[in-house]
Amino acid sequence: MDTQLPAALLELIDNPKATDICLSPNCATADLGTGLVKIDQLSLSEPELAELARELIELGGRRLDQANPFADVSLPGGLRVHAVLKSACSQATLISIRLHATNPVPLIGLLTPDYANPQERELIEQIAHEGSSVLITGATGTGKTTLLRALLGEMNERVVAIEDVTELTAPNIICLQSKPKNIEGQGEITLDDLVREGLRMRPDRICVGEVRGKELISMLQALNTGHRGATTLHANSLEQVPERLISIASAQGLGSKALARLSATAFDYVICLSVQKGKRKVSGIGKFILRENQLLVEALVRPRKLALA
Repeated sequence: MDTQLPAALLELIDNPKATDICLSPNCATADLGTGLVKIDQLSLSEPELAELARELIELGGRRLDQANPFADVSLPGGLRVHAVLKSACSQATLISIRLHATNPVPLIGLLTPDYANPQERELIEQIAHEGSSVLITGATGTGKTTLLRALLGEMNERVVAIEDVTELTAPNIICLQSKPKNIEGQGEITLDDLVREGLRMRPDRICVGEVRGKELISMLQALNTGHRGATTLHANSLEQVPERLISIASAQGLGSKALARLSATAFDYVICLSVQKGKRKVSGIGKFILRENQLLVEALVRPRKLALA
């Protein structure tokens, strides 16, 4: 990392407990494992923040200016940086940094008693060793990518990973990254484009970092024609997953009945993650089922009636 960056920021980046750093004018917060807290040692003015934003984005090989006030890049050392310049879109420059461990936590290290109960741990280990197709869901910051990376690390497979910003890295993973339009409005490469290209690369598993649009349809079609895969989705609970998928699919012109049939046969399992009292944990594991042509997620691990501390 460039040593010209603020010393307090470099110190935060090097903190092994830090997972997120959020910067705005004269305010800095960081998640050190228990939620965002204010960092008094780091305070940057609007001009300083704008210069830092441009510098970080340029380190990732992309451009940040008034014509392109938003940018998202992956940097060496496991950093994902999103920056917004003060512009018609934002009243201030904003920087969000997600820090991934340079030595990712293996699945056995992730599945602690606080993270998952014995039934959940057994089922997740089964999912990993069987190489099942899985959808991981949860809100922002619940550790979806962390779990996905840990699962992929257990699978001795050739994985083609497709992301907007590269986060899924391992010796067995081939990474494809989308590309935004250039200043002439040309050259865009979408996640959907990359799904189709990835299927031609002899993958044992096709993996999309997160489905939000048209790439969902291409992935469902791939998983229904003999391929196996994994992806993540923003949804707060198992029950909300069908509604979220329907919302994405309908925007792409795919009806709910067709989506239900494709989803029910595409994914073997759905894992939901949450954050409770500052700790990430599994909040549910289920399977897609069809009931009167309606897509539902049926929980496989029931909450315990008696939970002893």
